[in-house]
Amino acid sequence: MYSMLLLSVAMAAVKPNIIAFIGDDMGWANAGWHNEEHVKTPVMNNLLKEGIELDRHYVFFYCSPTRTSLMTGRLPVHITENNAYACGLEGPAPLNITFMPKMLQQGGYTTHHIGKWHMGGLGDHRALPINRGFDTSYGYLMGAEDHYTNENPGCGGCGKHTDLWNATSPAHGQNDTGYTAYKWTAHAVNVIKQHDTSKGPFFMYLAAQCAHAPNEPDKYKASYTNYTSAYGDYNGMISAVDDMAKNVTAALREAGLWDNTLILFASDNGGPSAESVSGSNANNYPLRGGKHTAWEGGHRSLAFLTGGYLPPASRGRKLEGYIHVADWYSTFAHIAGVVPEQDVTGLPGSDSINMWDYLMSGSGTSPRVEMVLSSKYAVPASDAPAGSMGSAAFISGDYKLVRFTQQYCFWMGPVYPNASTTHKNEDSCDCGASGCLYNIKKDPGEHSDLAKVYPDIAAQLLAKAQAADETSIEASRPVGWRGHVDESKSCNQMTLNGGFWGPYY
Repeated sequence: MYSMLLLSVAMAAVKPNIIAFIGDDMGWANAGWHNEEHVKTPVMNNLLKEGIELDRHYVFFYCSPTRTSLMTGRLPVHITENNAYACGLEGPAPLNITFMPKMLQQGGYTTHHIGKWHMGGLGDHRALPINRGFDTSYGYLMGAEDHYTNENPGCGGCGKHTDLWNATSPAHGQNDTGYTAYKWTAHAVNVIKQHDTSKGPFFMYLAAQCAHAPNEPDKYKASYTNYTSAYGDYNGMISAVDDMAKNVTAALREAGLWDNTLILFASDNGGPSAESVSGSNANNYPLRGGKHTAWEGGHRSLAFLTGGYLPPASRGRKLEGYIHVADWYSTFAHIAGVVPEQDVTGLPGSDSINMWDYLMSGSGTSPRVEMVLSSKYAVPASDAPAGSMGSAAFISGDYKLVRFTQQYCFWMGPVYPNASTTHKNEDSCDCGASGCLYNIKKDPGEHSDLAKVYPDIAAQLLAKAQAADETSIEASRPVGWRGHVDESKSCNQMTLNGGFWGPYY
């Protein structure tokens, strides 16, 4: 332990390059390290073996809130629990909050955004990645788009149009030029090749589009010919993410940057498994539920830390303590030698916990022992109206309380979907306002509701969860306080942009 702490002190003098590589909608069993017989991710399997597996890494149960939590160091309850807020005038996070790249710039980092954004930019230009701390930005502003044409409906109102943005302007001539996994990879590789080490380290936010719907796997479907077409479509996109990892890590090695690079890989949420959720072919086995639900299949995320910067003694381990995606804000701040932002006037303070000592110690327990995963203000589905409530979850110690109605509640098997999958029996279920109680250490699949077995524990968690509800950023604000992108102005700006979405002021 003492030698590891000395090594940690020595490492602090050398700032590593940091890559936050975020997969999209990847299910728990859609990873070779959890399901090697049926899912082909050989590169990430090896990266995990050379790194630290983060077995209890938690996120929100869909996209934008997780990403905003990462960028701000706040639990979703304290920043956003609704995908629709990506179409707020300023995006899901008020503009006076310092995003992670802006913070890292203070530590001498050059910063790069590549791929998905989903944190504003179709209303106020100040919500664009380039204006939230990134030195360069190349990607799409909304939450999903066609993997080839780069088209999506924006914030609504005038049909599908192109969503591809390069720093401060539309990326004219670069849309509809091939599979986007190749596009993001090529851009990341180019950033790595051009990096000037004399100007300090870099931070890269590489946000993959795969495996988000539409289910378009390109050549990778050919690896799954012994499975159903739906299985091949989804897991082909998973293999595309693995190929991204192969090319990016190869570029780091070729550029001589591998030994001083730290890579976080994580999915933004569990996979979409029910027919009622766009994508619908992810597998979260043996966890229950998936995207849009507060079950472990929705909130518990694939994650590992890897890279040559990790000391050899820390590699090849699995950590089972709790980590929330918000914790990377303070952890990366520590690595960069900067002070993370804590308080912003009129907004909930930071929730981020520096996990570096826990990650490096090789033993001990995580400093995070409880957390609000989602509150009563969490919109239960990404297309639900503002003001909807439900899908709440709270963890304390070994126990988790799940409240309200869950969109679907079934379990999957090692191969899902398969020839017998009909998407029937995917009904919702209701834990009510008082909640269902699970020991998620002994029962990670959430099979046995213990609320009546341990009523005192259930009552304790309920009291904590209800108290947390009242700390929500929504608790003292009216529905719609963030405003919404003006569809007429957005459509007009799209026309002025030559068919590309973008901010109108």
